[in-house]
Amino acid sequence: MAVSTAPFPILLALVASEKIYDGEAAIELSAPLWLGPEFLGLLKPAKIGGVDVHIVLPDFERDLVGETVLHSRSRYDWLGFFAQRDRQDDRNWPFGGVAKWKQEDVVEFTAHRLLALPRYRVTVAEARKFKAAVDGWVELLELWIEVVAREDLHREQIRVERQGQSAVVWLERGKGATGELVPGKDRIMVNFGAKLAVTPWHWGKVLAKASGGTTPPEAHVFLRDARHAKNVGHYRRSVLDSATAAELSLAKLRDTALKSATARLAEYVGKHVTHIERLAAFLRAMGKAPPDNITEEIAQPRNKAIHEGHELDEETAARALAKAEEVVDLAFPWKKLL
Repeated sequence: MAVSTAPFPILLALVASEKIYDGEAAIELSAPLWLGPEFLGLLKPAKIGGVDVHIVLPDFERDLVGETVLHSRSRYDWLGFFAQRDRQDDRNWPFGGVAKWKQEDVVEFTAHRLLALPRYRVTVAEARKFKAAVDGWVELLELWIEVVAREDLHREQIRVERQGQSAVVWLERGKGATGELVPGKDRIMVNFGAKLAVTPWHWGKVLAKASGGTTPPEAHVFLRDARHAKNVGHYRRSVLDSATAAELSLAKLRDTALKSATARLAEYVGKHVTHIERLAAFLRAMGKAPPDNITEEIAQPRNKAIHEGHELDEETAARALAKAEEVVDLAFPWKKLL
């Protein structure tokens, strides 16, 4: 994933003897974040490349007096730039745009960049470490957002800045090269955007996870990959990733059920009770209750894709993803991720 960052500018006073600087950074996101008004001007701590920073989201309310905004730089320039423009025109706004206004209040907005304010004056070496580490930090942050919000930030869709509505529009133009609007596809998806299912509490936690270099459980990462593959029309890939997520989760439930077993029995079961069908059958025999229809909705489509080379459709991929989400939530509950 290509993620670019704006230069780490040197601002205000330079103390030559100590070689330390006041600075800040504009961090480019690979996809805009659609958020609610509770995020306006929100400031949370993070660590990037060993530099302790505050991460600030845009603030579009000129007279906002919020206790979450702890640094004057989180308000002054963002608001000053915005106040001189027609607020219905967000094309030149560098950090995001308003998605929806209601009675002069912001209801939804998008953030295209994050403002990072070092919590102390930094050296040139620290600024360079920050810049070298920020791409990986952003990639991990977006992974956590996608896992926690169960959302795909990187859909191959035409994004339209429209007032907080979600819609899918398609134009059927027939099959074949002359009728395709997009190579290999016969429809174009138009995404009008919708708020992410995250709260300021989630935001602070995912910033901490990214700052600590922690990755989500592998099963959740495969779910994220399956969701993205489905959204871009790679249905076979989506089913394979959903199946892998489910299999990892069923294996975790199997191992949990065997904690009181002898080492020899646990080793034997671990070697022979594998694959989705056997794992589900074992758990049922142990009195556990894995979701129904795992074989029909995940295992069988996966086997067709692998052994028979079948291409799969969107409905099959959607069912496999939904069932895999149920299975993963049993072994690695979303509520305990953060």
